[in-house]
Amino acid sequence: MRQSIIYTSENKNCYLYNDKHRFSMIVHPALKQICETEKCDYVDSYYVRKYMYLKKHDFFSNMDYIDINTEISEAKVKEALSHTPQILFEVTESCNLNCVYCALGSVYEWGKNRKGKKLDINSALSLLRYIWGLKLSNKDTELVISFYGGEPLLNIKFIKTIVDFVCNLNHAGVVNVSYSMTTNAVLLDKYIDYLVANRFHILVSLDGNEENNSYRIYQKNGRNSFRKIVENLDFVKEKFPNFFETNVDFNAVLHNRNSVKSIYEFFHGRYHKIPRVSEMNRGGIVEEKNDLFQKMFRDIRDSEKEYYKEKDNLLLHEDLLPFHELSNFLKYFSINSYVSDILSTLCVENKYFPASTCFPFSKKIFLTTHGQLMPCERIDYKYSLGEVDEGVFLNVSQIVQQYNAYYKCLEKYCRHCYLYRFCGLCMFHLENLKKEGTEKMVCHYFHNQKNFQFKLSRIFSFLEKHPNDFFKILEDIIIVS
Repeated sequence: MRQSIIYTSENKNCYLYNDKHRFSMIVHPALKQICETEKCDYVDSYYVRKYMYLKKHDFFSNMDYIDINTEISEAKVKEALSHTPQILFEVTESCNLNCVYCALGSVYEWGKNRKGKKLDINSALSLLRYIWGLKLSNKDTELVISFYGGEPLLNIKFIKTIVDFVCNLNHAGVVNVSYSMTTNAVLLDKYIDYLVANRFHILVSLDGNEENNSYRIYQKNGRNSFRKIVENLDFVKEKFPNFFETNVDFNAVLHNRNSVKSIYEFFHGRYHKIPRVSEMNRGGIVEEKNDLFQKMFRDIRDSEKEYYKEKDNLLLHEDLLPFHELSNFLKYFSINSYVSDILSTLCVENKYFPASTCFPFSKKIFLTTHGQLMPCERIDYKYSLGEVDEGVFLNVSQIVQQYNAYYKCLEKYCRHCYLYRFCGLCMFHLENLKKEGTEKMVCHYFHNQKNFQFKLSRIFSFLEKHPNDFFKILEDIIIVS
């Protein structure tokens, strides 16, 4: 049962949130007192009448039942597959670095069976033909082809073969194809001419200055890779300044040897760019490596909050976690959000999918070196949805059955969670998802009333400091999307 929640911001302003109506309003502290004590003896009669009025009009009602959607259809999966915007190839398992915290390294279960295998080119071409045929038959004219590893530049022959094949396939220019790659940049100087010629978008993994980057070490000698990487980046910046400006971005992993502050200041100072900052993956830790993980892990919210206190910080306001939290609240938890949502308020029932997992193939299709087809590269390979051998094998009926089984299991958690409308969690990151229905499956994103009350307080405290964000989010993010 979900109750209406009264919460207080950092400025001591009181608000009422009603989940049934997705409505938030500022209220007098007297109403908070009435709600918490259910006593009106020492409260001004005006606020007693106001409380009774709101109660009469259902503002303190409880939601007894949430309709959780536990079924996807074969037709929807086929539609998503035919319009998938991206093909991602795991070019090779090999890497010239041995990053201590790597999600595919010794700290994580996923790294145990990696032997340096390369992706078979025939499997990749089979998938390309398959997706290309779907694109043409559905008149879909956009496709991003991406390369991932390991270090993809260790298998440049594969990359060149794919690009040549696509050029021949797309000789009429029917499909707008673009290329992207995630790289550690150690070999960037060797292949930059080719990448520039084919207008690649490059995401470089670098954790900041030399000390910040000290977990990113060479495979052979264990030395810091920083100097070689920045040497290559400086070379690209000087030789191809326009390309560097428009096609090169950075991703830094947060850990105990850097901070949001040191990361931002390094990249802005040296390259006039603001990087993405990612947390270490929290799932799939090898048991004997847990102490090492705990030593390295840093919470991005805490690091961001520390840096935000400094007046001369370089944080982009729209990249702040509280800004994204506010955006999601206005989009999913507030009826004040946008006009097109009026239709949903007229419905007797709304159905919600468990967690916030992407619909299969709606964002990409990922081919591993072992020929497995995955919905993305960020989840364990045991959740494979198909395979490519001499052809593409996707059992849509089995995919639907698999997803629906997971959804059915999650239903009992989501039905009692205050974040059921949108939690931001991918179900494949849950601990022991394969053991659904047992106590071993844990959702750390679960929000009871107290957790949600704290979250609302945090969101509205941020909104009070930045009131113009309300209109910016409505106009630039919610309505546009």
